[in-house]
Parts: sequence; structure tokens; C-alpha cells
Amino acid sequence: MATLVALRERGLALPAAGVCISPWVDLTCSAPSYAKNAAADPIVRPALVSEMARAYLAGADPRTPLASPLYADLRGLPPLLIHVGSDEVLLDDAAGLAERARAAGVDAALEIAPRMIHVWHWFLPMLPEAQTAVDAIGAFIDARVG
Repeated sequence: MATLVALRERGLALPAAGVCISPWVDLTCSAPSYAKNAAADPIVRPALVSEMARAYLAGADPRTPLASPLYADLRGLPPLLIHVGSDEVLLDDAAGLAERARAAGVDAALEIAPRMIHVWHWFLPMLPEAQTAVDAIGAFIDARVG
């Protein structure tokens, strides 16, 4: 998301579409799903994510738009497909991104996969849900560039 925002700000060509898989777009790490889904998500640990955010920001405001695209001006971005699992710590990041993108006039589709964890796409071919997700991404891109 930060790349899309930076491209737009620089007046450079944007891709026909963007795909966000389990996006981490709010380095405040303060959304309710950080606590609510902490026990269910074996990959994203709230304490570790918060520490990574502090290290990355090096004292900068966590709401800096290119660090936390949730707080960026999202107007003029290409259509987005946002995938997130219902059991992810980052669930609210993804949902908030979809909401803010739509409010900015961006065509944003949010797909919440039931009982899935962070980037369940990794588990292809072990999980049929991973194949379904990858197929959905392909169809989304094909519809915009094919």
C-alpha cells in the first residue's frame, strides 16, 4: 500500500490493480483484533509486531502515511483486493484499509476467510482455502489487466 501511495504522490504510473494479503497498514498496532485474535494467530504476535514497528519507525510518528498507509490519502489508487483471515491479529488493519479506501472512492474488495490465519496462502497445496484464495487473486488481476 505504501508503494501505491508513493507512486501516486510522485505522479508515476500506477498498476491496474493492487492485492493486499494480510496487510499490516497501521503501525500504531492499536486495533482491537491485536488483542482479540492474539491467541488464535500463531504467526503474528502483537508484542513482536509492536517491537518491529518501533524499530522501523525509529521515533517517527506511527501514523506517518508511508509507514502506516491506513492514515494515507488513498484517493486515486487502483482497485484493491484485500485478503485477511478471520483469526488474524491484522484483521482490523485489513478491514480499516478497505473502509478508508472505499471512503476515498477506491474500488476495494475485502475478503475475510473464515478461520484462517495470517497469509494462509502460504499453505498451498495443503489447504483448499489457500487454492481458493490464490484463484481469487488471479481472477481479480485477470479482470483488470486481461
